[in-house]
Amino acid sequence: MNNIKNLMALLSLIIIACGHAQSQKEGTINLGATDFKKEIETNNNLIILDVRTPEEVALGSIPNSSIINFYDEDFEKKIALIQKDKTIAVYCKAGGRSAQASSILIKNGFKNVINLEGGITAWEQMGFPIAKNETVPDQNIKQLSKDEFNRFINETNVVLVDFHTRWCSPCKKMAPLIDELEIEYKDKAAVKRIDCDQSKELVNELKISGVPVFLIYKKGKEVWRHNGMIEKAELTNKLNKYL
Repeated sequence: MNNIKNLMALLSLIIIACGHAQSQKEGTINLGATDFKKEIETNNNLIILDVRTPEEVALGSIPNSSIINFYDEDFEKKIALIQKDKTIAVYCKAGGRSAQASSILIKNGFKNVINLEGGITAWEQMGFPIAKNETVPDQNIKQLSKDEFNRFINETNVVLVDFHTRWCSPCKKMAPLIDELEIEYKDKAAVKRIDCDQSKELVNELKISGVPVFLIYKKGKEVWRHNGMIEKAELTNKLNKYL
């Protein structure tokens, strides 16, 4: 009888361990609103991803969210542009779409995904902050074909290019800095921001992923590349190096 009990206990431990291993392998963690908030406040290597519709997002979102509509036919192509070394904290209205999005993220190579249980509804019920979203036209983001891009990088000795998207929060944070550099380096180098969603052929050609992505060209040749946010001072130093 003792042998049977011991065997049952061992089997239970194996089942628990296998379940834990599978959960770790999948990389998705489900958190309530309080723990979700704590994670995004303490994890410096994290991107918040809102997968709701534009109509829902217009009512407000968690501050500093990147926004990709789960129902967008290009959803998987867009998430492929996100940095895979980041933790992705994903949410929707009530948790259903974000759970599906979490599975898609894992399938596409993301290792650390956090899903907000109960969605932004649970977040609001806790009285946590909501950011109102204002649509501001961006006159400086450009769409370029491969031929247009090749002409552009060959017209000026030194060129800085920022590949980014309108939905990416880190991209939006970097945009004003790049626009400042465009003015500051007007007579020294060419600076341009390029819309990845509108320049897909070019993005595929250059294997752009992990937006924002910054490239410096000298005499038409790529000499430097950086994925993710970067300090303005470091970008300035890089530009000066190649002038």
